[in-house]
Amino acid sequence: MRAVLEARRPGAGAGYDRFMGIAERMHEITERYFFWKPIGGIWDAILGAEGSKMATLAELMDVRLGRSTAALIRQHIPDEQAAQMFDHYCQYVGSAPDLSPAVLSSIASIQAREGVWYPMGGTGAVPAALRKLAGEFGVEFRSAADVRRIVVDGGRVTGIELTDGERVPLEAVVSNCDAVRTHTELVGGEAEQRFLRRRRFEPACSGVVLYLGLKERYEHLLHHNFVFSRDPHEEFESIYRQGEPASDPTVYVCCPSLTEPGVAPDGGEALYLLVHTPYMRAHHDWKKMLPDYRQVILDKLKRCAGMTDLEERIVFEHSLTPQDIHDRYRVLDGAIYGTASHGTWVGATKPSNRSPDVAGLYLAGGAANPGPGMPMVMMSGWIAADALDRDQVKAARAA
Repeated sequence: MRAVLEARRPGAGAGYDRFMGIAERMHEITERYFFWKPIGGIWDAILGAEGSKMATLAELMDVRLGRSTAALIRQHIPDEQAAQMFDHYCQYVGSAPDLSPAVLSSIASIQAREGVWYPMGGTGAVPAALRKLAGEFGVEFRSAADVRRIVVDGGRVTGIELTDGERVPLEAVVSNCDAVRTHTELVGGEAEQRFLRRRRFEPACSGVVLYLGLKERYEHLLHHNFVFSRDPHEEFESIYRQGEPASDPTVYVCCPSLTEPGVAPDGGEALYLLVHTPYMRAHHDWKKMLPDYRQVILDKLKRCAGMTDLEERIVFEHSLTPQDIHDRYRVLDGAIYGTASHGTWVGATKPSNRSPDVAGLYLAGGAANPGPGMPMVMMSGWIAADALDRDQVKAARAA
């Protein structure tokens, strides 16, 4: 990476080294103060830290509080096309880089250090493996049981009520529904009001996904590919400020058969295309909008990705729109990544995994600490379970 950037612009290699050094420092700090703990803000991180609170605060200032991701990137990587590439670390937590805190640049270090992983069998193989493991520990699963509300009595969870009227008594509940919708649709009452007063939560961006089965693969594509917009500022302005789909979007193109040949017939491909869009607005009707936007996406790939005969190769097609995502996954206005990370001071923090409003309620998923993305969501489940376990042990000792 250093050599490629240096070849594009003398001095850019050294700038990249400086940026990655800062990103690594930020990663170290987030690992120590934000990851693996049920925190809901910077103050929680300070209170929960060992040692001097002033020393902790001073260290937290190393995450460049008050600066945006975009500003930090461009300070060290002035080449605009290279900067656009680094912007998309922030994009894949559903937020605009010029509105989000600089600490999200730590993602660059995490991906460089840990690599990018693919679970054989696709993403669905991860929950399948977790379910198998949980079954070995005696966990009971009840699928297709729609929850109407979380029952709260005296400020404490006492169970859940299903849409068929059945009540299930429980000592604790972990909700992986969106944190905002958990409180507004499942909890309600004073706990909902306290949650909403604590902070204004803006949905992260949504997206259109096209699943395309091709009868013939494109040999020049890799497993992961990005076809960038002509102007990131124009793209982000449309998505995050105007609330409208970008006319010239960035397209993520995934060709998983390069890693797992069995996902497509010999010579074919199972393409996954993702384009970020705004979260749903009242005037958006994706049943009407999808056909035209589908064509915008395909035309972008035909024009810029060497896929000129793409439509002739399609033999299977399925799609997801922001409305589909909203309905299927119970997220906030179709947001893929939970709540947006906007705000250069507090944008990086999410609701705590241990509810401060309802005893026995825990939160997991992309709208809970530490945030969105497959590894982070997995971590949120671990944090919620650990907090629940610690609380149960503490209660048992008190008794």
